[in-house]
Amino acid sequence: MNEIIFTVSSIAAILLIFISVASLLKSSFVFFPPPSKESWQYRLFWLLFRVMIIGLAVLSFTSYNDTPVFSYSVRFFIWLPLFILGFGLASYISLKLGWANAHGEAKGLVVSGWYKWSRNPIYVFSLFAMLGLGLFINSTYVYILLGLWAVMYIVAPFIEEKWLEKTYGQEFLSYKARVPRFFGIPSKT
Repeated sequence: MNEIIFTVSSIAAILLIFISVASLLKSSFVFFPPPSKESWQYRLFWLLFRVMIIGLAVLSFTSYNDTPVFSYSVRFFIWLPLFILGFGLASYISLKLGWANAHGEAKGLVVSGWYKWSRNPIYVFSLFAMLGLGLFINSTYVYILLGLWAVMYIVAPFIEEKWLEKTYGQEFLSYKARVPRFFGIPSKT
């Protein structure tokens, strides 16, 4: 059963990556942020994302520790806190940004708080959380699905920047010139 869940979840993740990269390479093709909540892009994105996440959640329980690389104590005291802190901060920043703004509705360009240090702090903290979750669960299936999810979160900012430039124009371009894409010291420009 794990093989079926893994296969379906992997296909969903690979389709998300493929469609996202296609939208990055072809400027006339829009996938994310979707044009509207009623669009096929919105429905397809959330369907594929949910299939991947549900599969990941199920496999996190059913294949727990199938690849015993790290001892339980190392996993519990090092990687579990990384997971909790990473997803905790990603969730907190998402709430501060607002659901609509985080999903492609133009509700104002946020440049304060964590966004002073990174144009994509939600993705950055989510990547740390994925690392923590993978090493805590210690499963080949989970490692692969988290790797695919991480690829999505590394590609996503490049796709979203086209939309941000179109939506916010010079305001975003000035912000983009000052603040690193993922993490770093903002420039004084």
